[in-house]
Amino acid sequence: MFYINYLQENLGIKKGSLLEEPVLIFQRADEKIASERGHSDLAKKMKKAFINSRKENGALDWVKEAEPRFLYWALIFMKKHKKDIHGALSRPMLIDRPNRVGRKIKTISEKELNDLSLDIKRIREEIENSFIFSEMSNTEVEDVNKLLVEEWLEIESDKRIVKWITDNEIQIEWAWDYLTYQHFFRDRLLRFLAKSDKKQALITGFDLLSENLDKKDLLILNMKRAWSQKKFRDKKSGKKPYSISLTETAKGMLDELADRKGMRINELVETLIREEGERYGFEIKD
Repeated sequence: MFYINYLQENLGIKKGSLLEEPVLIFQRADEKIASERGHSDLAKKMKKAFINSRKENGALDWVKEAEPRFLYWALIFMKKHKKDIHGALSRPMLIDRPNRVGRKIKTISEKELNDLSLDIKRIREEIENSFIFSEMSNTEVEDVNKLLVEEWLEIESDKRIVKWITDNEIQIEWAWDYLTYQHFFRDRLLRFLAKSDKKQALITGFDLLSENLDKKDLLILNMKRAWSQKKFRDKKSGKKPYSISLTETAKGMLDELADRKGMRINELVETLIREEGERYGFEIKD
């Protein structure tokens, strides 16, 4: 409807009946553009005006200001629930029952959520465009984004994982292995994120688990307990945690080798060191 109104107003096309077929309006617009000069960039201007009309109520302002943690959660959450984003957000704790019962299914533009990029600028663009070019009305876009921000404020207030996961590479690798081995965090998008930043992938994974708070609470409890037990066992067996710096290329190769061999990072490193030591004639003591 926006495009029809825009063409009528900017090309001087008389408004006909409300029941008039859109195709006839577009046909008259084509004829008008073909017969008069000065309308060559009309399509570009019309698209820009449409985008501005979607942004003018301020519903998408949060996208420019959001921190990376918010953006990673929002992008993956939106991809996961792109068929019914409103339904995924409209839980009893967030909106009144009459609104939940009477809600319509809101579909985010699948075209704009097609690729996952780790570039923050690209993520901001993807999130914005997914709403701008969706089938939602401006009011619906405003409602959904309001719920999205409210949902995030609740998630962001839970600092347990952010405080627990430090920059200790040993802990990060162990936590990721533990969670994927336990069949958690096997989502394709999270695994893609983990290739670049496992720490952020872990935090985002737990942020996404906020849809099921009981499951999240139990998983955090079990993981922390397992980590404490691991540190105790390592101490008794003489193992010590070490942190080393690697280039991104070397780290990527290490991850790929561990994945292919079905081993954890620490197991692979120790195996490689032992094999190289044996090649040089070192005496290996178990």
